[in-house]
Amino acid sequence: MLTWRHGLPPRPPSLSPLLVLLCWTSLSARAGEPSSTWEDLRDAPTPQALEAVEQRIVGQGCEPRLLGDARRRFVEAQLLCDAYLSFILVQATLEGSPLPDSRRRLKALLTDALGRARAPFLADGTTRVADRALPLSILYRGHVLLMLAGMHRAGLAAPEDSALFDALAAQLVEALSRQRLLPSFGRSIWPCDSAPAAAGLLLHGQLRGADASTAMGERLVERLVELTTLPTGFPTRVDAKGRPVEATPRGTALAWTGAYLGMAGHPAASTFTSTLVRTHCDRPAGDLLPLAACREWPRGVHGKEDAASGPLLHGYSVGASALAIAATHLSAEHTTWHRQLLNTAREMGIHPMLQKPDKHPLEATLFWWGLTTRPWASVQ
Repeated sequence: MLTWRHGLPPRPPSLSPLLVLLCWTSLSARAGEPSSTWEDLRDAPTPQALEAVEQRIVGQGCEPRLLGDARRRFVEAQLLCDAYLSFILVQATLEGSPLPDSRRRLKALLTDALGRARAPFLADGTTRVADRALPLSILYRGHVLLMLAGMHRAGLAAPEDSALFDALAAQLVEALSRQRLLPSFGRSIWPCDSAPAAAGLLLHGQLRGADASTAMGERLVERLVELTTLPTGFPTRVDAKGRPVEATPRGTALAWTGAYLGMAGHPAASTFTSTLVRTHCDRPAGDLLPLAACREWPRGVHGKEDAASGPLLHGYSVGASALAIAATHLSAEHTTWHRQLLNTAREMGIHPMLQKPDKHPLEATLFWWGLTTRPWASVQ
């Protein structure tokens, strides 16, 4: 008999909510096992699709909204579009399928991130890094550091990129030595937003032989893991002393942290991804269909949607489910969950977005990043 799992009511569910879910939004995937070679990935980006989305991102730019809905503001969209496409291009190079002129493309995305993508973060102040005024936001600086790490990992960094990579890493080491968790916007500290910086520092340490970066990256990861041991779990937001302000663990925060730490190949990534799967993800159709989706809020908590979660339906979150695709892809323990999240994404209708990625740059690049990402610390 079909039953709901993970503590949901032990009765056959109505399929009507599931059918609504499948018709709902924006992510798609193949039904088979994920593969490490792009040729075997049905929904992997073609060179033409990547060129189209690149022209949109560095040209008109990414709309600061989710799913094209003006009611769902997402101010960091341009930075994430730059970063995710950069990650995808780096991975293509590492897998032996680089786009023509990848160095120029990566440089253009970095230039955009160092330029107009700063705008949502500038109100909180800037700091000088290699003669550039960069926002103080740990969310911003972490993504730029990871973009530079990718360029170095792929062997496509110019000397000025190396100088910025070293200067930004050193500046983050110094800032984090004074306060372990730094704000994303204003004084708001979301611990998950430190994960890109942690991954970037670990990769800087490996790629540039910088012991200080490695040590601080490890200390930052250790602090994030410590927060998971709180009685309430991994907090959404904390104050400057690390005390929970919003204690309830959220699916997007867990998936985000697991995915970014996974990029650096850090074993602590499994702490967040395993917790996500155990506490926030379900198989809504039980054994009837090989589908999975992740909640924004823990089971039994009825929170509202926001810019982080994206749309919610029966508690399932676009943001948490999309980020979970990346987190589970980077985890050898969760390949079945990855496959079933991809199945749900496909059934929910990503193909129109992937076919016109210049119309949906954030959604397309987020999906393609989750589909293709591999740990940069261990890519063969």
